[in-house]
Amino acid sequence: MRLILSCLISFLSLSLFANQPDPVKEFRQSSLHSYWQNLEKHENHKLIAPYKIQALIALSYYPELEDVQIEFKKKNIKTTMSSIPKNDFFLRKKKNRIYHINVDTTTHNNKGLLLEDVPLNAQIGVIAHELGHVVDYESKSAVGILLTGLSYLIPPFRKKLEQKVDEITIAHGLGYQVKEFSDYVLNQADVNEKYREYKRKYYYKPTQLTQLILAYPIY
Repeated sequence: MRLILSCLISFLSLSLFANQPDPVKEFRQSSLHSYWQNLEKHENHKLIAPYKIQALIALSYYPELEDVQIEFKKKNIKTTMSSIPKNDFFLRKKKNRIYHINVDTTTHNNKGLLLEDVPLNAQIGVIAHELGHVVDYESKSAVGILLTGLSYLIPPFRKKLEQKVDEITIAHGLGYQVKEFSDYVLNQADVNEKYREYKRKYYYKPTQLTQLILAYPIY
């Protein structure tokens, strides 16, 4: 069933994401300057150093978020990054919502992984994953967002949502990057085993991501 669904999504992606750039297997530091010239200005997006170019590259694969207000913030949280609507979303019309994408500043008792310690290509991957959450939020009413937040406390739902967002990221052309982040966390990073186990429990593993990537003709 999942294979059939993946094939259907891949077919739809040919038309739905026709305006996004082609997938790139690896973004390298030495070639980043060339991307500045091709990336549009994002007036609705408040970016933070030193992750501006990484965020711009990820955003270029999400053309539907061009007019969505997104603010990147440095914050002490319990994971590498998180995405959440600004707490007044219930009082705003959908077109006026503001989304916060938080970047962790401090690991807790050596648990977790800071974005600054992640390779460049994987940084783009985890940022792209958080933008996938924004796409998911944008598809929902205020009540739907509230129910999503409450349901996130239930492990099976959390896993389903995080894997759905990985699929959104892959469909947008950044599958290689989200796979590299997964591989780095599970197989390379010097992180606490509890954090690694959390990632294994709720997110796709690298081999699963590879299978999903291969189902999309854009790759």
